[in-house]
Amino acid sequence: MRTLHGCGEAIPSCTSDIKVFCEQAILRTGMWGEFLEIQKAGEANLVPITLPPSLGVWEQFLAVREGRIPNPSPPEVGLRMAKLWDSIRASAANQGTPVKCE
Repeated sequence: MRTLHGCGEAIPSCTSDIKVFCEQAILRTGMWGEFLEIQKAGEANLVPITLPPSLGVWEQFLAVREGRIPNPSPPEVGLRMAKLWDSIRASAANQGTPVKCE
């Protein structure tokens, strides 16, 4: 099941907050990937996950184009997002009834 909430206008301190609820953990991140946290089953709090610094979108694009790094966002990533969006629209058209993401 997926739930999506959005807000176009909010107070300036309001930032993105994306949570993924799984059977054994909860993941929390920001929309721009500025942080990543995990709370494993049985733990009381979210714990930061240390990641290498981001190259930034443009530098990463150039590195992929030049063959210096593998593409971390192949077309399949966009396809999954398109399928998720189709599921969100189908659910909304049926008053929020859960739908299977094909």
